[in-house]
Amino acid sequence: MPEPEDDAPRRPADQLRRIARYQRWVVALILAQLALWVGYVLLTLFRGDSVGAGLGFPVTLTFILGGAGGIYTFLLYWTVRGPFAAVVMGLGAVPPCLGLLVLVAANAAATAVLKANGVPVLMFGGAIESDIDDEPDDEDDADW
Repeated sequence: MPEPEDDAPRRPADQLRRIARYQRWVVALILAQLALWVGYVLLTLFRGDSVGAGLGFPVTLTFILGGAGGIYTFLLYWTVRGPFAAVVMGLGAVPPCLGLLVLVAANAAATAVLKANGVPVLMFGGAIESDIDDEPDDEDDADW
């Protein structure tokens, strides 16, 4: 496992597990929004409709996904940065285009915190909770 940075204090293992759990939800919501809009554009093009036709369902679903993204972004930023950033980023995750950018920023913030604490992060920005040690390894105490 990679070693945490020396200047950053190690966060408790339960907090790191929470961050990893919230990050998985944020990544899932990013992928859901991308799949929704790519699917909408492809279906519209294959049917030969104009791109603006039938926007009711995708927009409604985008706001629902944005609300869920706002909740998980709020929880993630509350754990990582604090209450003010949690409120700002949680509200920023709801609007359709801005929300996707906020979710990507939340994913990057979670990845940075996990890597700084020595937790291996997967390709799309998720950590496996079983990879998070309860106690940090101290090389100084290894000789005892």
